[in-house]
Amino acid sequence: MNHSQQKLNLQESFKQSMRRLAASVSVITCAHEGEWFGLTATAVTSLCAEPASIITCINASSSVLPALNASRYFYVNQLRSEHVDISGNFGGKLRGAERFTQGQWVLGEEQVPYLDDAQVNLFCEVEKTIAYGTHIVVIGRVKDVRFAESVTPLIYQNGGYVSTAPLALSVG
Repeated sequence: MNHSQQKLNLQESFKQSMRRLAASVSVITCAHEGEWFGLTATAVTSLCAEPASIITCINASSSVLPALNASRYFYVNQLRSEHVDISGNFGGKLRGAERFTQGQWVLGEEQVPYLDDAQVNLFCEVEKTIAYGTHIVVIGRVKDVRFAESVTPLIYQNGGYVSTAPLALSVG
């Protein structure tokens, strides 16, 4: 394996190394005073099963944070491989309510929209937020879950979308 011998500063080296980390793509949604908010995120992971909880990291300058802090509810919508356009819309291609014009969005119990055909929907309540550097770490207590039977997540790696395939395991 060849390793880069380039002389990069720590931040640039870190960014380049994180591009190699494949991650499923989710859209985080919340609502406040009847207005819907959402953003594309790859920084979503489980925290623990007891209590069922997740962590997501959101840029502190995001327009979603004031609504999330006010409402205290958010949903994680893990996208399917066919949701590339939705990922782009919530990643900055569209603004505000325009982001919700594509896909079948349904209102959940807390009046927060969720993507009906997502790979997974996690319905969360904010348990705690922690400011760290340029981001806010949001710990969400999972209140309910929906998931599709087939596993076809949208995966992002090295600045683009990639597909997955099961590995053939040799027994011997």
